[in-house]
Amino acid sequence: MRAVERLRLALARRGIGARTYGGYGLALLTVDCLIVWCNGYRFWWCAGWDARRGRPVMGSQDVGHTERTARRVEFHLARLRQWQADKTPPANGNGS
Repeated sequence: MRAVERLRLALARRGIGARTYGGYGLALLTVDCLIVWCNGYRFWWCAGWDARRGRPVMGSQDVGHTERTARRVEFHLARLRQWQADKTPPANGNGS
């Protein structure tokens, strides 16, 4: 739960509000429609959809890199918001 709280604070410094939840060995951070999971060692989140393989593309980062994770989450949130505004779902994990 400490790692998720550090991520929440890193996002807050970027002006992004998030909520944290914990239990059953996992901690969660929610921002809008994005959920970031943490098991105490890694963060991970759904970063897109691979239509060819028919499965989600996951983003992941070691908890020792909280600021980098915050930047990646911030970038992904911007993409999600753009996709929602355009009403065009992503074709794959890199937005193309």
